[in-house]
Amino acid sequence: MSSIEGVVSDDGAPLLRSTANTADISRRRPEGSRIAEWYETRSRDMLALMTVLLLLSIGLGMWVYGTLPTSDRDEHPHEYALSTDRIRDHLVQFLDIAGKHNNSRSVTNGHAASADYVVSQLNAHGNCDIYTQRFVSPVWTVHGTPRLSMRAPVQVDYIFETDFQVMRYGGQGATIDDARVVIVEDGGGCVVDRVGDVAGKVAVVRPSTNCTLFEAAFTLEQMGASAVVFVRSARFKTPSTARVRFTDWKEGDPLMTIPVLSVTHSVGQLLHTLAQSKLRVAIETDTSIDIVKTSNIICVGREGDSRSTVLVGSHLDSVAAGPGINDNGSGSAST
Repeated sequence: MSSIEGVVSDDGAPLLRSTANTADISRRRPEGSRIAEWYETRSRDMLALMTVLLLLSIGLGMWVYGTLPTSDRDEHPHEYALSTDRIRDHLVQFLDIAGKHNNSRSVTNGHAASADYVVSQLNAHGNCDIYTQRFVSPVWTVHGTPRLSMRAPVQVDYIFETDFQVMRYGGQGATIDDARVVIVEDGGGCVVDRVGDVAGKVAVVRPSTNCTLFEAAFTLEQMGASAVVFVRSARFKTPSTARVRFTDWKEGDPLMTIPVLSVTHSVGQLLHTLAQSKLRVAIETDTSIDIVKTSNIICVGREGDSRSTVLVGSHLDSVAAGPGINDNGSGSAST
């Protein structure tokens, strides 16, 4: 039920105000009004759904368009010849080669067989002149688990891959039972006259931007250090496995012969703190660096303008620990 109350306005004129319950008004809303409200709600839902479907259709269309060849088949046959099925077939062959060579296609395992397979495919299907470029390359191998421990003033055995790491190309295997530690404070091992006496000692050094890791380590080796330990920056939580040799190494260039290790920042801090307390360490590594023969396969196209050359390449070998199907078998299979 509802009633009408008399209300007086500010100027004294009488007003009428209904006291009807709003729920009663809602219940008395015409049927047509509720239908219109329902239709409006459903229309908004349908509009949102159609918008999503439209966006999905546009995305699918763009993806399909992007997979289509962008050139004429007769003018650019290689663009049409490249297919995922053929790439997969080559990868299967690479995997099979690795399976016959210690599950690896590294330079000392299945690389030569991989090169023979590539040459056979180029002879059968390629339109190019094939050349073999032979050269030598250093190969660094880890044969056993290394060891690093503090002998004095306290006994501490550090954990491999957590506290320390042998850096790649970090010298030949060696056993150092009880060696003094010297902290190379200035120059990061780059400046000889700032290094001090490191002969027969383990040199602990923080890397410098003034020279490369190899240049610092090789300088310390030439000064007689028995091993080099690089302390990693505090922003890294694990020791480094960086390569300690010239990036563009060529036959005749020097390589490290003494062990080169990396330790975490916290381990390095402890070594620095205890350096004046007759600090002594023991190091054992089981590694080797060998100079081996290997080759590049070069395929020079017989057609086109020799003054405008496009170079496409990929590395055919893998690491020693696996077949390298992704790194970089996928690139070699596509090439």
